[in-house]
Parts: sequence; structure tokens; C-alpha cells
Amino acid sequence: MRDTVEFDVSDMQDPYSDKGVYAKFYFFPMEDHKASAEQGRPIFSDREFIEIIAAGNQNNIVRRPATEMDRQRFRRQYTMFKQGDEDQVVGTPLKEVPWITRSQIEEFAYRKIRTLEDLAGMSDAQCNAPGMYDMKRKAEAWLKKANEAAPFTAMSAEIEALKAELAALKTQAEEPKKKAG
Repeated sequence: MRDTVEFDVSDMQDPYSDKGVYAKFYFFPMEDHKASAEQGRPIFSDREFIEIIAAGNQNNIVRRPATEMDRQRFRRQYTMFKQGDEDQVVGTPLKEVPWITRSQIEEFAYRKIRTLEDLAGMSDAQCNAPGMYDMKRKAEAWLKKANEAAPFTAMSAEIEALKAELAALKTQAEEPKKKAG
């Protein structure tokens, strides 16, 4: 009997497929039984592990050796792990959200909710603390509004970059005139 199930990672490429899922890669020392037998003492080597938690459900935590499927499914988190980022938070950190208080951030951290996306992605059943359902709805609305504004924000940034480039070109064009005059 197999203890793993094979999945097609392309089924998980939808950005909403992992909505409300926190994944973290880390190293964990595993005993190398063969090397331990050869050396006559315990020999350990670090292996890549993954921790997967559904946001808001701190009682259901999966910790196991990381598979290639995990590395593909949680590509952003894995890339950050390889770059040395310990937290591997993907999304808008709660501390960057102006309407969430410090005490709420601490409460959410206990529940393994670290980002606004984690909060919005919680199931209604997980909203079991007073006011949490309203916070979830507010997070959903905030993210929706941000997504709708994204094209305008990108356009505004592009306009600012073009203005800076134009100013640099004007300065460059005026230099020969200053030298000649």
C-alpha cells in the first residue's frame, strides 16, 4: 500500500487553490541510519521539510519531508526559503494593514494567520472568535478593492517612471546648450 498520493501540480496553478493555506519550508535533522551504523554513533543530516497549515486552524498542522510536488505547488515560499527568508510570508502582512490592531495581529498569529490573504481565505466555520467573521469580510472587500485598483496603480507608477525619464532627457538635452553658451 502506498502512503503518498500523486497529484498533477497543474491542478494547483490557480492562484486561489491555496487560498487560506500557510506553507513554510525548513530544514530538519534526520538520522542517517546507514551512516550511523558505519560510524557507530548517531549521524544526522538536514532534510527539507514542509509545514502546511490551513489559516485559522492551528490544530491541523502537516509537517513532513518536502516533496517535489510541494516545491512546485508552493513555489514562491520555496524560492524565499532557498534565499534565506525564514518566515516565507506571501501576501500582505497584517502589520501593513492600517485597520488591524496590534492585539488582533497577535491573536491572528496564534491562529497561524499571518497575511490579509490568509484572513480573507478562512472558511466561515473557522471564524469562531467574536468579530472574526466581520474581519474576514472586511479583508475580502479590501483585497477586492485593491485588485480592482491594481491596473490604475500600475499605470500611475508607469506614468511617474516616464515623467522621471522625460526629465532626465530634458536635462541631458540642455547640457550641450549650457556648454556652448
